Amino acid sequence: MDKWIMWGGLALVVALLTLLNQKRLYAPGVKRAYAELKTLADRTERGTSEPGDLSRWEAALAEMERHPNEYNKLDLEIGLRSHFCAFLEKHAPGDPRLPELRLVASNRKDSVWGIKLTDRDR
Repeated sequence: MDKWIMWGGLALVVALLTLLNQKRLYAPGVKRAYAELKTLADRTERGTSEPGDLSRWEAALAEMERHPNEYNKLDLEIGLRSHFCAFLEKHAPGDPRLPELRLVASNRKDSVWGIKLTDRDR
């Protein structure tokens, strides 16, 4: 009987963690960075970004880089790296990060874990 209770408890914990992951219940800093990066990516896509946005990009990216799983989810969702690359190409074409960022942005991953599963880009 104790085994069934233990297994039931484990199943509930797994279900709860799955639910929390799906609901994206983040720490306040991650929530702000997530919203900020989505806004900045949208502005870049619409062509309304400004050179002064660079500090906002860097601050939000620094926060998200402390949470690699969330960073990868956001990149998978909106193409974060390619939007940041487009922003830098427009407003800071001499930025030393740009060549490496172009390379990384050109290789989108198929999963949140960062593993390229298929070869469909070729």
